[in-house]
Amino acid sequence: MKIEKSVDWGAIILMALQVQLQIVAAGPVTFTIDPTRSSITLSGNLQNSTLGTLAISAQSAGSLTTSYTGSILADLTPPYIQFPGGSTITANTNGTWKPAIGGGSGSAPADYGGQIMDGFLLTAYFAGRNFLLDVSSPPTTLTNGGFDSGLLAVTFLTNTIPAPSTDYSLTVPLEPSEDTNGTLALTGTSTDGPSTAYLTNSGGKLAIFLPVSITNVITISSGVVTVILKGTVLATAPASAWPFPLSVILQNGQVSLTWPSFPGPSLTVQTTPALGTPWTNATGATTVQANTTTWTSTATNTAQFYRLQASF
Repeated sequence: MKIEKSVDWGAIILMALQVQLQIVAAGPVTFTIDPTRSSITLSGNLQNSTLGTLAISAQSAGSLTTSYTGSILADLTPPYIQFPGGSTITANTNGTWKPAIGGGSGSAPADYGGQIMDGFLLTAYFAGRNFLLDVSSPPTTLTNGGFDSGLLAVTFLTNTIPAPSTDYSLTVPLEPSEDTNGTLALTGTSTDGPSTAYLTNSGGKLAIFLPVSITNVITISSGVVTVILKGTVLATAPASAWPFPLSVILQNGQVSLTWPSFPGPSLTVQTTPALGTPWTNATGATTVQANTTTWTSTATNTAQFYRLQASF
């Protein structure tokens, strides 16, 4: 069954005048992250001059994957999408892991729990806590709803208390003087890995699907720790949150309506000679391009109201 929704992007009166409305910036839209469909996995390693490269493994099944909540802020001005900053992509606590806060003995709630076990040579525990990310980008071209995630910059938000960090504890049984513990601050901005992200519109909802692949490298006394975050974040907003831009031209006896091409809804031009009377589907020619759709018809000598009707 199709659910039809009249999308009120403004009724337009067209008479024997030249009328042109330019597409303008639609402004920021706040998308709410869906934690049931947003998860990021932590991996990484410790590079030590004596022991080589040692991979971080899970302290327990699932301890290196967690879901995310929060919001993503995006400016929608087709054919562009831009992330201006101001997003809060927040990791959820997924368990209680070693070490304790600050790297001490014991354990505490954390977003991630990892470890390195290398026989009698090394025992290390890592607990990622308070992970909070922002995303930003220049205006990025939308092509059939897709855009390059490699143009996105992902930043650890450090203006919160407590700030994003990884607590660690390393024990070297044969060299007790090498034992160390503490907290690694997660800071800075990383470029997201190249992939295809999507903006879609279906069932009355806008959705952003963001692949995440970033790397953070920190130096400690025992070597270099590499932290890799990889996964996906999906966030949604009501379709009504996006003021749909529309260009209207009346010229040389022709009326043309142009709007962004967009995956999801089927849009039909409707007309009526007076508000309060039935709307009917307008006859005309529709041209669809990668980023815009244009409908053109012969203008009449009487006033007409036009609207777009979306069918999902």
